[in-house]
Amino acid sequence: MPLAPVAALPAAPLDSALLDQLRTLPDEAFTRLQYLTPAAGCANRCAFCSQAAGRDIWQFTAPGLTAFTRAFAAVARERGLHIAGGRAHRPGVLFPYLDNDIFSYPHLDVLCGLARDVLDVRLRVSSVGFSRHNADLVAMHARIAAEHGAVFDGIRLSLTPYTIGWTGADPGTDRSEFIADFAHALATYRPVFDQLGHGPATAAVEMRFAPLLGLAELVDTVMAGRHVLGCGPHLLIACDEHDGQGLPLTEIARLDERTQPVFTEPGRRYLHLVGDHLDVSPATVRAALAGELTVPHRARHVQLHRFANAADGDYYAADPDFHIDGTFRALHLYPATETRTRSGYTDATRWLLNTLLAYKAAHDLGRRDPFAAATAGDVAAVLADLEATAAALASGVDARAADHLTQVVIPMARGYAQALELADYPPATFFSRDFSVDTGQIVNQGRAMGLFRGLVSLDGEPMTPREERGFGAASLSSVRGPIWRIAPVPYADGGQLAPALAGGKNSVADRPTVVIEELDPCHLRPVMRGSCTRLRRFTVTGVEVERVSLAQARADLGLPGLLPVA
Repeated sequence: MPLAPVAALPAAPLDSALLDQLRTLPDEAFTRLQYLTPAAGCANRCAFCSQAAGRDIWQFTAPGLTAFTRAFAAVARERGLHIAGGRAHRPGVLFPYLDNDIFSYPHLDVLCGLARDVLDVRLRVSSVGFSRHNADLVAMHARIAAEHGAVFDGIRLSLTPYTIGWTGADPGTDRSEFIADFAHALATYRPVFDQLGHGPATAAVEMRFAPLLGLAELVDTVMAGRHVLGCGPHLLIACDEHDGQGLPLTEIARLDERTQPVFTEPGRRYLHLVGDHLDVSPATVRAALAGELTVPHRARHVQLHRFANAADGDYYAADPDFHIDGTFRALHLYPATETRTRSGYTDATRWLLNTLLAYKAAHDLGRRDPFAAATAGDVAAVLADLEATAAALASGVDARAADHLTQVVIPMARGYAQALELADYPPATFFSRDFSVDTGQIVNQGRAMGLFRGLVSLDGEPMTPREERGFGAASLSSVRGPIWRIAPVPYADGGQLAPALAGGKNSVADRPTVVIEELDPCHLRPVMRGSCTRLRRFTVTGVEVERVSLAQARADLGLPGLLPVA
């Protein structure tokens, strides 16, 4: 049966018991509200989920969402408060996602209507897509795109190698189905994307890649009078004679007017060589400095910095930020410490971004220029360039990077190109810096910590300067101050559930409950990370919440990538 549109929902009297509970909230719960998530839990089961979402879902029913939202708005009006109006970051905008995928929520159209007509806010959403085989979801999203486009402040579709529909780890899923579902979402929301205007903050596809990581001994020594670092295929040699002891600690002093990090130190110039057959020896150092190496390798000059994080101590970063031509080739080297149990590196090169920029430059286009004349042949040529890069790396230079390109980067780039073609987007979209956003490797948040295999000891601890910019001590998040979240609480008889079901950041209740809590925006937990101060938390009951098990979500085609039910 099709879902009821917003207009069909009856306007019931306000619940007096719910109003009384909401009247106990502080003003900040209204004015600094950022996350109004109508569901907790996600059937997509992404291995890198920053919020460690549980696989079962607890969600507001349509009547429950309507009753709660109307009561919440009524209390705000009693006090003369503008919901979400007190935040510096996107004031007047609510985010209906955190540990849920909002496009699989079956009452998103109801939420859109309530946002517009009751809460007087706009919505920013992020999703990995929805199943085009679920007729109710298809009809709902078509209705949203046709009738509620103006309620959106931004829409971001996220493409990663970790979504269960992409990996095919669930036997009921298939990657080709996931790509087709992703394309369907692109096609459905194209009018809204055009209305919003393409851009990372408005309408875009964000591509997040697995980390290119190697566990190996980090040699930190002096040879031929030069400071030398060696780890895996990477060898860095100081261009000036020094022992490395004077390499100053670099910190982020502030963010500039473009929200980019300003470092306290300029870094030191090093020669960076990459080769699978390079050894860390005085002979190799002398040959490298003389340009007389005979083994396959690549070489370039970099600016090396020494950084540190609070949990694990020092690490090195070579060219840790964007180059002036827009490319990104950062390398991070991690020594083992008391808390960092392994040594190794992450090569954070943004392979797709760099290849797109090189291809545009070869066609006399600047990095910000649109490629309006692009054809399907140009897209195919970029994919071929990535394959050529992988082949060159496999020839004794960096076999691990070659595998990363072959197994992670190229399949994602090809899948994205296929989705754009299926959705009838022009090839120029593939080259658009405003719409096709390569965000590089995943960050250390939530379940992603395990994917870094011992190079970090604490979930949410920034591992790179770019992560420090995003959620560190001097970051985009830290300057915004505490925010608030509203969400259903996972519940079960006895108030006990395994974290795999309830999620890693959620409490568990013994009855339908809604949490209204204050969060540190750096790690989205109800405690300030720096001071360990416990933040405010309230719960209300009497709101209709339903549980959707993973099995039910699969049976209902409630996630992208599922094969159609026979």
